[in-house]
Amino acid sequence: MTENITRKEFLRLAAAATTSTALAGYAGRMSAQDAAPDAAPAVDGNPSRTLIRGADVLTMDPALGERLATDVLVDNGRIEAIGTGLPADGSDVVDARGMILMPGMIDGHRHVWQSIGLGRLTKFNPGDYSANYMLWKMAAVVAMEPEDHYIAELVGGLQAIDSGVTSILDYAHGQNSEANAMAAARGLKDSGIAGWFAYQLGISYAFQLGDTVSGSDAIMAMFGIRSSEPEWNTAALLQQELFHDSSAPLQLALGPAMWAGNPMTEFRDEFARARSTGIEMVVAHLHKPARPFPAGVMGHRDSGIPDLHDAGLLGPDYHVAHANRLTSEELAMLRDTGGMIAATTMGEFPYMTQAHRGPSVHGRARAAGVAVGIGTDVPLALPDDFFEHVRASLWSHYLAEDSRQIVQDYRSQDTLDFATALGARAIRLGDETGSVTVGKRADLVLLNTDRIGFGTMGSLADRVVTFANSSDVDSVWIAGQARKRHGQMIGVDWASLKARLHEAQERVNRKIATVNWT
Repeated sequence: MTENITRKEFLRLAAAATTSTALAGYAGRMSAQDAAPDAAPAVDGNPSRTLIRGADVLTMDPALGERLATDVLVDNGRIEAIGTGLPADGSDVVDARGMILMPGMIDGHRHVWQSIGLGRLTKFNPGDYSANYMLWKMAAVVAMEPEDHYIAELVGGLQAIDSGVTSILDYAHGQNSEANAMAAARGLKDSGIAGWFAYQLGISYAFQLGDTVSGSDAIMAMFGIRSSEPEWNTAALLQQELFHDSSAPLQLALGPAMWAGNPMTEFRDEFARARSTGIEMVVAHLHKPARPFPAGVMGHRDSGIPDLHDAGLLGPDYHVAHANRLTSEELAMLRDTGGMIAATTMGEFPYMTQAHRGPSVHGRARAAGVAVGIGTDVPLALPDDFFEHVRASLWSHYLAEDSRQIVQDYRSQDTLDFATALGARAIRLGDETGSVTVGKRADLVLLNTDRIGFGTMGSLADRVVTFANSSDVDSVWIAGQARKRHGQMIGVDWASLKARLHEAQERVNRKIATVNWT
């Protein structure tokens, strides 16, 4: 019989193992304490004491491994015990016999606001996507209003939970006003997902709806935008009104206006100001420039990581997305300073066409000892079934010789690790979530394995990585709070939300169409 594990015993074992009207107020400084818009799901905010009985547990904890027919007790939002025959003691008992319990998955890089454009562009039409994505993005930023941001973030967060994602790093680079940023953050928070709302500064465009605009000039100008005082004020307001509770599952991160090609003096100022706020995550997009920049400019050497390293700006709060073509030396710099990476593996397949970018870095980063996870990136253009992105994190290794060699020794749990335990470390939450471990936050996903195509043989990791899809997600808990049960999201009226999203999409698309690109 498998021994039961308590908090104390686990520590010993681990040591041994070495909506429009509702949003009108956002036009001013509406308090986050005001009533939530009626689009938000009606979910009881108090996590119950829950006993998940008899599940096959894919812990993703090397000290625990896979445990068949095992109970998991959740209390006060945390995993209290793991074992067999655990007493219910008044718990809400979930019969999970024959089902697979696993950690909630981690999406380390997703632009949730782009849920406003679901299907508007798709990477399955590569030519159209590459020609029009940046133009759509800039016009959408100009066109969207608070109610659009709220519904996009709410729906995007709920979709992530529905697919088994419990923590996300939402790279919010589409909010060009205080009202839009506050509405977006409130939408994501109301979805109930954990992780980070990463507010990007330096988002403004020098055109208006109805203008005739040179697309190439607008794109070039975008990378020269600097942060503004109103944006820093917005960051402070987000922190004060929505993210003041340091124990809440969703926290605030900042994306200072740091672009390759900017002087390093500006990087120092932006980093210093961001870190002075006490916010614990600084995010950036990182790509190797097509050609080196001059000395004293970010991107002078390789991707610019050496420039940041020499300036003393790297650290355990520094998170980069994409990061293709990082050298071994750059990966070592990130590893030694505690930096993190999110590779958007499915989205980065097309980068093989750009010699200065190339294949996803996640395999090489992991081999170098860097905390690295995976992400969806652009939800308007890629599927929201996160299991597809997990599988892409394996297949993309075969695009480069060095990664092909790395993956030969992988097992299924190594692939799943990018979206669970390692993925949690890669958004600075490794001590909090990412595995079914006593003492960690109860971010859990229960998979129904009854579907005929869900294989019955092999390890639990084999079965999940190979066969699972979002339709198999029976239940989801975030911090012990049930968000999905018996295949249905709790308190979520999908039909109503879809109608609201469609209304917002039509409104935004009409405005986008007034921009005349040349």
